[in-house]
Amino acid sequence: MKTKTLISTMMGCLAALCLTSCLSDNDDIKDTSASLTLADIALCFQAVGGHYTGDLIHSDITSNPTSYASDTIVGTWYIPTDSTLIITNFPSRLLAENISNPDLKEALAAEPDQTINCKIGFVTKDPIQFLVNPAVLTYNLHYGSSDHKVQVAFLANSGYSFGNYDALKNELSMQIVEGGLYIDGLQSTYLTTAPFQFVSKKKE
Repeated sequence: MKTKTLISTMMGCLAALCLTSCLSDNDDIKDTSASLTLADIALCFQAVGGHYTGDLIHSDITSNPTSYASDTIVGTWYIPTDSTLIITNFPSRLLAENISNPDLKEALAAEPDQTINCKIGFVTKDPIQFLVNPAVLTYNLHYGSSDHKVQVAFLANSGYSFGNYDALKNELSMQIVEGGLYIDGLQSTYLTTAPFQFVSKKKE
Protein backbone atom coordinates (compact mmCIF):
# COMPACT_ATOMS: atom_id res chain seq x y z
CA MET A 1 0.00 0.00 0.00
CA LYS A 2 1.21 3.48 -0.76
CA THR A 3 0.35 6.76 0.92
CA LYS A 4 0.40 9.77 -1.38
CA THR A 5 -0.77 13.34 -1.18
CA LEU A 6 -3.25 14.72 -3.68
CA ILE A 7 -1.85 16.21 -6.85
CA SER A 8 -2.10 19.99 -6.54
CA THR A 9 -0.19 21.32 -9.55
CA MET A 10 -3.04 23.27 -11.11
CA MET A 11 -5.02 24.42 -8.09
CA GLY A 12 -3.71 27.97 -8.25
CA CYS A 13 -3.92 28.65 -11.96
CA LEU A 14 -7.41 27.18 -12.31
CA ALA A 15 -8.95 28.47 -9.08
CA ALA A 16 -11.12 30.97 -10.94
CA LEU A 17 -12.89 28.34 -13.01
CA CYS A 18 -16.44 27.58 -11.94
CA LEU A 19 -18.07 24.22 -11.20
CA THR A 20 -20.96 22.92 -13.23
CA SER A 21 -23.83 20.79 -12.06
CA CYS A 22 -22.74 17.14 -12.07
CA LEU A 23 -25.59 16.06 -14.31
CA SER A 24 -25.50 19.04 -16.64
CA ASP A 25 -23.94 18.69 -20.07
CA ASN A 26 -20.46 18.16 -18.69
CA ASP A 27 -19.15 17.08 -22.09
CA ASP A 28 -18.83 20.79 -22.81
CA ILE A 29 -15.53 22.46 -21.94
CA LYS A 30 -15.72 26.14 -21.16
CA ASP A 31 -13.69 28.37 -23.46
CA THR A 32 -10.56 28.08 -21.33
CA SER A 33 -8.31 27.76 -24.36
CA ALA A 34 -9.14 31.23 -25.72
CA SER A 35 -5.56 32.37 -25.13
CA LEU A 36 -4.12 29.38 -27.02
CA THR A 37 -3.87 29.35 -30.79
CA LEU A 38 -4.72 26.31 -32.89
CA ALA A 39 -0.98 25.84 -33.36
CA ASP A 40 -0.48 25.89 -29.57
CA ILE A 41 -3.19 23.27 -29.08
CA ALA A 42 -1.66 21.10 -31.81
CA LEU A 43 1.72 21.22 -30.07
CA CYS A 44 0.12 20.33 -26.73
CA PHE A 45 -1.61 17.36 -28.29
CA GLN A 46 1.56 16.27 -30.03
CA ALA A 47 3.27 16.14 -26.66
CA VAL A 48 0.59 14.29 -24.70
CA GLY A 49 -1.36 12.30 -27.29
CA GLY A 50 -1.07 8.53 -27.12
CA HIS A 51 -1.52 5.55 -24.81
CA TYR A 52 -0.58 5.37 -21.14
CA THR A 53 -0.24 2.73 -18.46
CA GLY A 54 0.55 3.84 -14.93
CA ASP A 55 -0.60 4.29 -11.36
CA LEU A 56 -4.30 4.78 -10.58
CA ILE A 57 -4.26 6.14 -7.03
CA HIS A 58 -7.47 5.99 -5.00
CA SER A 59 -8.53 6.53 -1.41
CA ASP A 60 -8.42 3.47 0.82
CA ILE A 61 -11.29 4.22 3.17
CA THR A 62 -12.19 0.54 3.55
CA SER A 63 -9.11 -0.35 5.58
CA ASN A 64 -8.90 2.88 7.55
CA PRO A 65 -11.86 5.25 7.10
CA THR A 66 -10.38 7.92 9.39
CA SER A 67 -7.11 8.38 7.49
CA TYR A 68 -6.03 9.86 4.16
CA ALA A 69 -4.31 6.63 3.11
CA SER A 70 -4.45 5.68 -0.53
CA ASP A 71 -3.83 2.58 -2.54
CA THR A 72 -2.54 2.11 -6.07
CA ILE A 73 -3.52 -0.18 -8.92
CA VAL A 74 -2.57 -0.25 -12.59
CA GLY A 75 -4.57 2.12 -14.77
CA THR A 76 -4.75 2.58 -18.54
CA TRP A 77 -5.92 5.53 -20.60
CA TYR A 78 -5.27 7.26 -23.89
CA ILE A 79 -5.62 10.64 -25.56
CA PRO A 80 -6.70 10.11 -29.18
CA THR A 81 -7.51 13.73 -30.11
CA ASP A 82 -6.85 17.23 -28.79
CA SER A 83 -10.29 17.22 -27.13
CA THR A 84 -10.73 13.61 -26.02
CA LEU A 85 -9.40 11.44 -23.19
CA ILE A 86 -10.54 7.85 -22.66
CA ILE A 87 -9.96 5.99 -19.39
CA THR A 88 -10.23 2.25 -19.96
CA ASN A 89 -11.17 -0.55 -17.58
CA PHE A 90 -11.92 1.71 -14.62
CA PRO A 91 -13.08 -0.57 -11.76
CA SER A 92 -16.64 0.05 -10.61
CA ARG A 93 -15.58 -1.17 -7.17
CA LEU A 94 -13.46 1.97 -6.76
CA LEU A 95 -16.54 4.13 -7.30
CA ALA A 96 -18.45 1.95 -4.84
CA GLU A 97 -15.82 2.45 -2.13
CA ASN A 98 -17.09 5.99 -1.56
CA ILE A 99 -20.77 5.06 -1.13
CA SER A 100 -22.23 4.59 2.34
CA ASN A 101 -25.39 2.60 1.52
CA PRO A 102 -24.25 -1.05 1.92
CA ASP A 103 -26.72 -2.60 -0.55
CA LEU A 104 -25.99 -0.03 -3.25
CA LYS A 105 -22.28 -0.30 -2.55
CA GLU A 106 -22.32 -4.07 -3.01
CA ALA A 107 -24.39 -3.89 -6.20
CA LEU A 108 -22.15 -1.24 -7.79
CA ALA A 109 -18.93 -3.02 -6.80
CA ALA A 110 -20.11 -6.13 -8.64
CA GLU A 111 -20.52 -4.26 -11.95
CA PRO A 112 -17.95 -4.71 -14.76
CA ASP A 113 -15.07 -2.30 -15.29
CA GLN A 114 -16.09 0.81 -17.20
CA THR A 115 -14.78 3.05 -19.96
CA ILE A 116 -14.89 6.70 -18.90
CA ASN A 117 -15.10 9.05 -21.89
CA CYS A 118 -13.79 12.54 -21.14
CA LYS A 119 -13.63 15.84 -22.96
CA ILE A 120 -10.44 17.81 -22.43
CA GLY A 121 -9.46 21.42 -23.04
CA PHE A 122 -5.90 22.72 -22.96
CA VAL A 123 -5.48 25.85 -20.83
CA THR A 124 -1.72 26.46 -20.80
CA LYS A 125 1.16 25.30 -22.99
CA ASP A 126 4.16 25.86 -20.70
CA PRO A 127 3.64 23.73 -18.74
CA ILE A 128 1.01 21.78 -20.65
CA GLN A 129 -2.17 21.69 -18.56
CA PHE A 130 -5.72 20.77 -19.44
CA LEU A 131 -9.17 20.44 -17.90
CA VAL A 132 -10.79 17.01 -17.82
CA ASN A 133 -14.58 16.58 -18.05
CA PRO A 134 -15.59 12.93 -17.55
CA ALA A 135 -18.99 11.80 -18.80
CA VAL A 136 -21.60 10.51 -16.36
CA LEU A 137 -21.62 6.73 -15.83
CA THR A 138 -25.06 5.08 -15.77
CA TYR A 139 -25.82 1.73 -14.15
CA ASN A 140 -29.03 -0.29 -13.96
CA LEU A 141 -28.76 -1.98 -10.57
CA HIS A 142 -30.93 -4.29 -8.52
CA TYR A 143 -30.66 -3.82 -4.76
CA GLY A 144 -33.04 -3.38 -1.86
CA SER A 145 -35.54 -5.69 -3.63
CA SER A 146 -36.02 -3.32 -6.57
CA ASP A 147 -34.37 -2.02 -9.74
CA HIS A 148 -32.74 1.41 -9.81
CA LYS A 149 -31.09 3.69 -12.34
CA VAL A 150 -27.86 4.83 -10.67
CA GLN A 151 -25.67 7.58 -12.14
CA VAL A 152 -22.18 8.41 -10.96
CA ALA A 153 -21.02 11.89 -11.97
CA PHE A 154 -17.67 13.66 -11.79
CA LEU A 155 -16.71 17.28 -11.24
CA ALA A 156 -16.72 19.19 -14.53
CA ASN A 157 -15.08 22.46 -15.61
CA SER A 158 -13.30 22.36 -12.27
CA GLY A 159 -9.75 23.12 -11.19
CA TYR A 160 -9.88 19.80 -9.33
CA SER A 161 -10.35 17.83 -12.56
CA PHE A 162 -7.24 18.39 -14.61
CA GLY A 163 -4.14 17.06 -16.33
CA ASN A 164 -0.54 18.19 -16.23
CA TYR A 165 2.42 17.12 -18.40
CA ASP A 166 5.99 17.37 -17.06
CA ALA A 167 8.20 17.47 -20.14
CA LEU A 168 11.43 17.00 -18.17
CA LYS A 169 10.19 13.77 -16.60
CA ASN A 170 8.06 12.78 -19.61
CA GLU A 171 5.32 12.24 -17.04
CA LEU A 172 1.59 12.82 -17.31
CA SER A 173 -0.39 13.41 -14.11
CA MET A 174 -4.11 13.92 -13.95
CA GLN A 175 -7.02 13.80 -11.55
CA ILE A 176 -10.77 13.28 -11.75
CA VAL A 177 -13.20 13.58 -8.85
CA GLU A 178 -16.24 11.39 -8.16
CA GLY A 179 -18.58 14.20 -7.18
CA GLY A 180 -22.22 13.21 -7.60
CA LEU A 181 -24.55 10.26 -7.11
CA TYR A 182 -28.08 10.14 -8.54
CA ILE A 183 -30.62 7.40 -7.90
CA ASP A 184 -33.66 7.28 -10.19
CA GLY A 185 -32.98 10.89 -11.16
CA LEU A 186 -32.68 12.26 -7.63
CA GLN A 187 -29.43 13.40 -6.03
CA SER A 188 -28.29 11.13 -3.21
CA THR A 189 -26.31 11.87 -0.05
CA TYR A 190 -24.75 8.40 0.05
CA LEU A 191 -21.58 9.55 -1.75
CA THR A 192 -18.42 10.91 -0.17
CA THR A 193 -16.65 13.02 -2.80
CA ALA A 194 -13.35 11.38 -3.71
CA PRO A 195 -10.47 12.04 -6.14
CA PHE A 196 -8.72 9.56 -8.40
CA GLN A 197 -5.20 10.35 -9.55
CA PHE A 198 -3.33 8.95 -12.54
CA VAL A 199 0.45 9.15 -12.98
CA SER A 200 2.33 7.67 -15.92
CA LYS A 201 5.10 8.00 -18.43
CA LYS A 202 3.94 7.89 -22.03
CA LYS A 203 3.94 4.47 -23.67
CA GLU A 204 6.39 4.17 -26.52
